[in-house]
Formats: sequence, structure tokens, C-alpha cells
Amino acid sequence: MKKIALAAALLTLAAASYAYNPPLGGENLHSLTSPELISGGASATGGPIFTVVPASITYNPAITALEQRVTLDLSGTMLFNTENNLPGDSSVGGGFQLGLLVPTRYGVFTGTVQGLFCDMYSLNIGNSVVLHGGASKDITEKLSVGMNVYTGFYFGCGGGSDFTVGADLGVLYLPNDIGFLKEPKFGISLLNCGKPASSYKVLGIDKKEGNSYPGILTPRVSFGAVLFKTPSISGGFSADLSFPTCQNVVADFGFGVTMAKIITVATSWQANVRELLEQSSDAVSWPSVGVNCRLSFKSEKVGNKFADWKQSEITPSLAWQNLYSGIHAVSAGAKINLGMEDKDAPVIYLWDEEMTEDESTANNGE
Repeated sequence: MKKIALAAALLTLAAASYAYNPPLGGENLHSLTSPELISGGASATGGPIFTVVPASITYNPAITALEQRVTLDLSGTMLFNTENNLPGDSSVGGGFQLGLLVPTRYGVFTGTVQGLFCDMYSLNIGNSVVLHGGASKDITEKLSVGMNVYTGFYFGCGGGSDFTVGADLGVLYLPNDIGFLKEPKFGISLLNCGKPASSYKVLGIDKKEGNSYPGILTPRVSFGAVLFKTPSISGGFSADLSFPTCQNVVADFGFGVTMAKIITVATSWQANVRELLEQSSDAVSWPSVGVNCRLSFKSEKVGNKFADWKQSEITPSLAWQNLYSGIHAVSAGAKINLGMEDKDAPVIYLWDEEMTEDESTANNGE
């Protein structure tokens, strides 16, 4: 029985690999509905400024392990087809993303739901609703691990219907500074370990009927670091390589600058080798541009019960990118971090040591 199950699994994997022919943008489904991810956060190390939103787990489940605050995230994207000169080609598409991140003593738990609806000749990704649930944990101060489970439903646009189900695995490592590279991060993830939407028919990169996307068994490696840092401004970069179905190479590059720890401006660009080989200039996208602003607000009603929640943060974001053949993505959203980050190490008293008045006041949150 085990041999039969193994043979069936290998046969399914071989068939999916042979049929690898995703549509343009088929490997970017999880980034299209989030301004943070469009502008560089779609990385296994969190992008150039270490951006963490609930949807970050779709690129590395371990990324959320160091988060200390409950995070809510809501975003949406409109897709405008400015060159819809073909019969039946849609002029407008779009989608949404909703996520929740909850840290606990046992680990960080995250859930996201994404809806994406687009029927364009040059972005024939169809309609889908995808759900991810993830758990991550810091093993040491430098090493974190994580895992997702997911399922997705693909329907409409003349392609019939199908579903995906599977798991993602990820590791995030924070080594010591490397020369002028500060706060380096190294991420490895193995994504889409499961069933792809192999029978949902769309227009593939070879301009023929395609399927099997997003790519099954997608290894991803990433490196990011801070290039410069002063009290008023800092900048960093990230670089990712992914290998969808081990039949393609996709490179992602991001660069971002944060000013006064409040405003962040970021850009990113992707080179998808199979897309460029199959469709040449039609598969070349412009670099994305994104901006967000971190604002603090009082959350006293919650703070009356939880001292650490007297002040929270909201980060509205906006991003734009000119995608394939005149398709423009305009994305907006907001992330809410409830409470304040704990940046102070705990104070431990031994035997008959006593706290000073100042330390007692600080520990009581007064």
C-alpha cells in the first residue's frame, strides 16, 4: 500500500512538472493584493526594510517568529488594463487581502485570506480565493522556523474550476554583521508542497492553454541587509532567487529607505527567466514604487486592561507598478500593530537584592 501511495505521489509530481506552463504573473499571486509585498516585501527575508505583514508567510513561514504584537492587515489592489485591444479582454481586475497575526508564549500564529479576480489576456490568472494558516517559533535569538498549511479555490473565466492544498516550510537566520552589511538576514523556504491547480485552464506563458500554478515545490533563498544607518535615515536591500517546479528561475531585488523611522519608500523589480524567454518584451515589468507612513495612536481603552497596549501603531501603505503590456497595479492598505514593542531586556534579581524606586516604577509601567 505504501509503495502504491509513493508511486502515485511521484506520478502526480512528474505530471505537474511536465505540464508547467503558468500564466504571466502566475508566480506572483500572493503579492499582487498587498502594497507592502508589491514594493519589495515579497521576500523570504522580509524585503529591504524587513517588512512583516501576515501575508509575508506566503514567502517564508518563519518571518513572523520575532513579532511581539498582534497585527491586523487589510489591503486591496485594482488592476487597470490600458491596452485591452482584444475581443473579450477585461479592462479592470483586482483583489483583496485580510490577515491576522497573534504572538503567544508557544509561538506566533498567523492567518490570511486572499481573493484575486482578473481575466486579462496579458494577466490571465483568473479568479481565486486562497487561505493560509501558519505557525512560527524562534528557536534561538538568531534562528527561527515556521510552517504553513494552505488551500485555494480557482474558478470562473472560462477555465473550469480546481483547488490547491498543501504546506510551506521556512527558516530565517540572523547572522552577525558582515563587514559593512549590518543586520543581515538569510532566509530559506520550500513553498507549494502539495497539489497545484493543474486542471484550471488559463493562458500560459507560451500563449497556449496552461495549468499547474503556482509552481509545485518551489525552493526559495533570500539575503537582505542594511547598507547604511544614521539616527535620521537608513537604507537596505534584499535579493531572492526562487525555482518554481525546479523548471524556472525567478530573481527578485528590493531597495528601501526609511526616514526618521516614520516614512519608508521602497522599490523592487523581478526577472522571471521563463517569462522573458517565452514572451520577450511583453514579460518585462517596470520596477514597483511604494510608500508607507508609521503613525502612533493611543489605545487607552485596551490599555486600561493591558499596560503594554496604551499606544499602538497604524501604517497606511500605497504602491504602484506597471505590469505586463500596460497593466497597472494600484494597491493600498493599512497595517495595525496593537501595543508597544518590548525592547528592554528583563531584569533578574537574585537572593536578597532589592529593586530601586526607579526600577520598581519602570516595571510597574508607571
